[in-house]
Amino acid sequence: MKLRGIFYNILVGVPGGCLIFMGMLMFNAVLPINATGPWTMLVILCLTSLVVGMLARLMQPIHGLGTAIASGVSAALIILYLRRVSTTVSGIDLVFGMAGMLVTVGFSTLGAWIFPRLRKRV
Repeated sequence: MKLRGIFYNILVGVPGGCLIFMGMLMFNAVLPINATGPWTMLVILCLTSLVVGMLARLMQPIHGLGTAIASGVSAALIILYLRRVSTTVSGIDLVFGMAGMLVTVGFSTLGAWIFPRLRKRV
């Protein structure tokens, strides 16, 4: 039964990780060209990871933390893959480096952890 729950968390977490990465790219494309830089992209990545973690906890109140962790890990794997296969551009190492990978896992976990606490206050 435990292996089945982990499999379901991963199954839901993979699209969540894609949502984190695509959300970062989408919001980066919407911003004016002058405002997009590596630090802005990192902040956007933090916010999208936080929101996806909160959504994972909203949709699965009991197993949402595992799903949020799986979403963060799958987004980190997407970033790692893109870092390995693409050419390097100066200044983008902040998002497509170790910091971006840690941010996706950390903020999606934080979003799943903080959601019930925010809900109790309201």
